Amino acid sequence: MSPRWLLLLGALALVPATSSAQEGLGFAELRGSLFAGVDGQRFQFVERVRPSLQTPLAERVLLVATVEAGLAQGRWSQGELERLLREQGLGTLVDSGACCGPAYANEALRIDRADDYLHVDRLYLDAYAGAVDLRVGRQALNWGSARFFNPTDPFPEVLLAEPWRPRRGVNAARALIPLGERSDVSVVMALNDALDEPRAAARLRLNHAGTDFALVGAWRGEDRGLVGVDLRGTLGVGWWVEAAYFPGRRAHVELAVGVDASFAVLEQATLYAQYYRNGAGARDPSQASAAALFATSPPGAGPQADPFAPFTRGRDYALVGVSLGVLPELGGTVFLLQNLNDGSGFAVPTLSYNVLDWLDASVSAQLPYSLWGAGGEFRPRPEDLRFERDLGPPLGTVGVDLAGLVPTATFTFWTRASF
Repeated sequence: MSPRWLLLLGALALVPATSSAQEGLGFAELRGSLFAGVDGQRFQFVERVRPSLQTPLAERVLLVATVEAGLAQGRWSQGELERLLREQGLGTLVDSGACCGPAYANEALRIDRADDYLHVDRLYLDAYAGAVDLRVGRQALNWGSARFFNPTDPFPEVLLAEPWRPRRGVNAARALIPLGERSDVSVVMALNDALDEPRAAARLRLNHAGTDFALVGAWRGEDRGLVGVDLRGTLGVGWWVEAAYFPGRRAHVELAVGVDASFAVLEQATLYAQYYRNGAGARDPSQASAAALFATSPPGAGPQADPFAPFTRGRDYALVGVSLGVLPELGGTVFLLQNLNDGSGFAVPTLSYNVLDWLDASVSAQLPYSLWGAGGEFRPRPEDLRFERDLGPPLGTVGVDLAGLVPTATFTFWTRASF
């Protein structure tokens, strides 16, 4: 039995003693997606349920557990890659095990064991010891004032195109210590999911004249530390400046600068604009193309990606967004992320409707485009999706065209029942 299940069983064993004070909450969700312009299966369906339980264990001590169970059917990236390779005469590559990975025991649902559809996403204790707020266990962590891209976040996760997804939990102990009425310090000690890589971070926040000033430092293992500053205030409009220096083997700076404003239009309208600079990104737009995503390691080489790597491949970006409440139960958002180097970008409009107090329905789209140039990071050119690699004996040099895997647009509908 894995450590996560032992932790959950141990936590739930404490629940009956205080059952009268338990508070249950969560949601069940159905989601369907259409991938336009792809070969093979174009639809994907996801069903998930995410219940949470809050139980007081003692005065000022609260246990919180959130379990997520989910199943998916339809389009599957690994299966589509395997199909494409076989259609292009590269079945030997698939059969050799050099890509795609093993088949699932239950191919229809793509599961082998319970961990494939059931996991503990939150499991922590909240304790209030005097003025100190202490949280220990698997929890959500997010630092920074900027929109979507937070250079000073020690555990970054960009949910730009997935408005339905909560942040992943982090195994951590976090202490929030007030320093007077308007300042505080946060300290975090964390472990990766394999529980073999310690990480640490601290954030000192000071407030002066209505402006927040924060200094951040983090150590996340060899070559993956950061030091940063996060400023946020109001001067007629809201503004923020968030920057971090990463002193690893590829030292670089990340920066996010933006403004926002609210207007009394219908229910309410909010506009924002942000510039984001990824100092580790490619200046040459062609280096940020889709081919670069596949050229870093041979197919099937295993998970080698740095979990702290920047989300984008280019260097300079503009993010523009608007949200509008049309009615109390109807609202929408739309934002555009524009690569300022190669001209490509994508738009994500989302419309949400509160059908009942406990039922919401939403529809969203991911729409790649090119304002100038022939394409790039977000709308790859045909030549970016064709490449050759020498995989060594017995496979030798293989060539593949991945155009059938990249959608020209993605449309997603989901409905969520809260309880």
